[in-house]
Amino acid sequence: MSNIAAIPVSVHAGVTRIFHFIRYSSRQFYLQNGLQIASSLAYATLLSIVPLVTVMFGFFGGLPLLEGVSESIQAFVFSNFVPSFGDTVQKYILDSSIKASQLTITGSILLLAIAIMLMATIDSAFNHIWRISRRRNPLARFLVYWAVLTLGPLLVGAGLVSTSYLLSLPVISDVDSALQIRTRLLSWLPFLSTWLAFALVYILVPNGYVNRLHALIGSLFSALLFEFAKYGFGIYVMAMTTYETIYGAIAIIPLFLVWIYVSWVIVLLGAHITFCFSSFQTEQEKCGVYGTGWEFRDAFRIIGQLWSAQKHGNSLDIPGLKRRGITLPQAEVDEIFEHLLREKWVNYTSSGDWILTRDLAALTLYDLQKILHCRFPFEGIKNPRDGWERSLQSFFETCHDEMKDILSVPISSLLDEGDQTGK
Repeated sequence: MSNIAAIPVSVHAGVTRIFHFIRYSSRQFYLQNGLQIASSLAYATLLSIVPLVTVMFGFFGGLPLLEGVSESIQAFVFSNFVPSFGDTVQKYILDSSIKASQLTITGSILLLAIAIMLMATIDSAFNHIWRISRRRNPLARFLVYWAVLTLGPLLVGAGLVSTSYLLSLPVISDVDSALQIRTRLLSWLPFLSTWLAFALVYILVPNGYVNRLHALIGSLFSALLFEFAKYGFGIYVMAMTTYETIYGAIAIIPLFLVWIYVSWVIVLLGAHITFCFSSFQTEQEKCGVYGTGWEFRDAFRIIGQLWSAQKHGNSLDIPGLKRRGITLPQAEVDEIFEHLLREKWVNYTSSGDWILTRDLAALTLYDLQKILHCRFPFEGIKNPRDGWERSLQSFFETCHDEMKDILSVPISSLLDEGDQTGK
């Protein structure tokens, strides 16, 4: 009976938490200027679309696996990811791409540079969402950009090739004629490709740890929203003939620009949701045992875990820290690391793990407080969680007693002394 009575309470708590999460993620999107960033990315994409297509499909032309299906990939991408006017956009872009592919080496390098500049803009936008200020080295950045440029269409091509192969098998082809498997698979392929592409972008582009499950959930939201947007935008384009009346033959340009903008809003919303899953706390959680935001002891414990790992020749990534009891939201862990990295207390390895770069025997608590710009917990540490925190608590209790003696000076005596020295 008690379990039944508890169900409404748990449902109410779940609904309340979802509401708080939606409010939190929406506020983060607004505070991070999501709409303005989407507009700048839309203009950058419009300028870079021809170089991007040239680089991507030029790369596919050299892959034996996708030989003969490049045109199928192009038709699939434009018909499924650009609503209503995909054929027209495909014709304009591919014509320009063919001309661009005939450029000299200098022109080709310029096109590649434009494509990479767009990727750098995307990289900056995503790291801004994840509050990451450190940058990858040039080689790592190039590899990430190249992966993002090629993996999406490559997955589409691999999906088309594997689907065609499976359906060509005698057993499958007999079943397909009755159950229309090919039609069903191809109808789901655009959504699955969109979902997987968004997930890869959310995992690969930020220069920091991204929880894979959070990325899958955020990308699922974006993929669903993208499908609804395609449907709604298609209806809008069919119903609105004003653009063609005003702009004539170039009516496709403003429509395509609006669609790119809508697409970037969806991508950035999904990115914010992915980030907010790791940084969200309800007001009750913020006012619980951990207090509001991170504290001095949190930085102390992170340094302690790095020190403990390095004694055994190991480095730590974010999941490793969480397994060792660092339960702060990721955004707050990243903020602590930004302070430590700026002062060269820590650094990250080529695999993204964190290591200490200073000898802790030569550093003091005062040095740590000075770089963190946070208040010493002289009043003591509430609910110490381990031996490190109990040791820190004992130290600060002693400091508190000594400081109490030092500061036991009447305020009036200081004011009187100031008056006398000022005369």
